[in-house]
Amino acid sequence: MPQTVQNQLLRNSLKLFAAVLITAAIAVWTERIQFAWYPLLAVVMVVDDNDDHTLQAASGRILGTVAGGLITFLVHTILGGWIGVLVSMLVMIPVLQLLGWQSALNTASLVAVMFLMLPGHTALGWDYVFNRALDTVVGCIVAILVGLLFWPQNSTSELNAADGRLRRSLQNQLQSYSDWLAQQRSKPNPLNTAPLTNDLQRIEQLVAQERKGPRHQALKRSGWEQRLRLWQLAHFHWIAWERLMAGLPEKQTLQADLLRQAVEELQRQLSGEPGPTPGREPQRWQQLAQQHQLPLLPLLALAEEGRPLHACLGGLNRMAPL
Repeated sequence: MPQTVQNQLLRNSLKLFAAVLITAAIAVWTERIQFAWYPLLAVVMVVDDNDDHTLQAASGRILGTVAGGLITFLVHTILGGWIGVLVSMLVMIPVLQLLGWQSALNTASLVAVMFLMLPGHTALGWDYVFNRALDTVVGCIVAILVGLLFWPQNSTSELNAADGRLRRSLQNQLQSYSDWLAQQRSKPNPLNTAPLTNDLQRIEQLVAQERKGPRHQALKRSGWEQRLRLWQLAHFHWIAWERLMAGLPEKQTLQADLLRQAVEELQRQLSGEPGPTPGREPQRWQQLAQQHQLPLLPLLALAEEGRPLHACLGGLNRMAPL
């Protein structure tokens, strides 16, 4: 399992454990342990691996509890059991849609089921509804505070870290190819695509989270959406380019100055001063194939893959985080 995924799982598990422990301690301290189910359920439903989503879930949970409690109380004065559940659902759906609280529907429905399972009409009163809503609010507040104070997620730092790992991997591999073509080392094996793909997927997840969260305007200004698109293209063309490099015969390739120049240009695009994408020059690659008895079609394919890769690396260099 990748280290990044392990860290995320550990972080989320610790957040949930801390929130449940604090909520249970509050229930014991306030002598409301009989109804600890409500705040603990709120914690489980609210805690999310994204702190912004935790806030959204908490608001939906609170609204759902209030709406579900009020509607259920009114229905329960007339009906009980599963008939009351059905009527409550039929009333809740249009009311929540009218108020724009669709995200609270699942919580309100759950509250209706729990409240209407009480044995009698007298057990469910305003006092009971208020106290259970208060229990739920306490669970939501604890979940929010734990998410914000303990192990908070810093999306910008995580994005920059994943971006940096991708850059270093490509820079080191290009340097290895350059040293090999200069006959200073053996031919490097293609990069393991799993770490590259994991970092790219992490960037995709973080960008998607930020796009849905309250910082979506800051995300647009930061240029991360464009940078993500460049990394997606670079990832695709890099894998194809390396596979073609791996298929070239080693002895003849070491004598190919044109190939050495192409690798050096890719290095400059990512680490130095990016330049314009070179045009197609099939004649030069045909001459190279004839001079060193290299397969022509793989060389032409390598040149074609190198052009979009050259452009993507240059764009990533220009948009590198400060």
